[in-house]
Amino acid sequence: MTKILILRASGKIKPISLSGFDIIQIPVINVIPNEELINKVSLNDANYVIIMSSVVVRYLSEKLKQLGSSTLVIGVGPRTCDEVQKLGLRCEVPREFSSHGIVELMSKLPRGKVVVLRSSRGSDYIRNELGRIGHEVIEYGIYDLRPDPINVGVACRLINYVDYVVFMSPMTYEAVRECARETLKGRAVVAIGRVTADRLREDGINPLMPSEYTLNGVLRVLIESLNDY
Repeated sequence: MTKILILRASGKIKPISLSGFDIIQIPVINVIPNEELINKVSLNDANYVIIMSSVVVRYLSEKLKQLGSSTLVIGVGPRTCDEVQKLGLRCEVPREFSSHGIVELMSKLPRGKVVVLRSSRGSDYIRNELGRIGHEVIEYGIYDLRPDPINVGVACRLINYVDYVVFMSPMTYEAVRECARETLKGRAVVAIGRVTADRLREDGINPLMPSEYTLNGVLRVLIESLNDY
C-alpha cells in the first residue's frame, strides 16, 4: 500500500479514504487568532472582500454576515467559498486558486476599495499588485501560523517511512525544513501550489504540483504519478 504523509495546519484535518493509499495527516502548524485585530476589522464601504483561507470565515463570520449585496466576496478556492456561502453570501472563485489567480481576477474588475483577510504570514503580493493597478487595498492578518513542536517531531520521523510527502502550504515546509531538507531531495514530494513549489525548489527539491490547488487536485496528481510507473 502506498503511504502518503500530508502536512497541514490545525483545523483543516478531515478524514481521507482512498483505495490503495494509507494517508497520514499531521497538523504541523497551529492557527493562533489575533483577537485584538479581529475586533478592529472593518468591512465598511468595501467594494471587494478577499478571503485567503476558510479559517478567516471561522473568526469573522458575524462581520461577514453584515455585508451588503453591493460587496463582492472573493474566496481563494472552492472550500473557502463554500464556507462563505453557508453565511448566505455570494462568493466568486478565481480561475487559479492562488494569490496569482486573485490578482488576475481583480485586474478585470472595476477599481475600488478592497479588504484582504488572511494570515499574518502571507506575502505582500496581493496588496502590492492590486495597489499597482489602481485598487485601494486594506489588509488584515487576523491569525498567525506557528509550528507545533510535538507534531513536527512526529512528522520528521515519519518522512523516512512514506512514499510521498505532501505540503499544503509554504509554512508546512518551513516547519519541518531543518529535519527534512536533505531527506526530501530526490524523494516524491507534492506541493499544493506554485508558491509552495517555488519555496521547495529554492532548497533543491523538485515537487509535483497539481493543476488545481486543492486537496482533490493533490490526490489526482498522486494517482497520476503512480499510474506513470
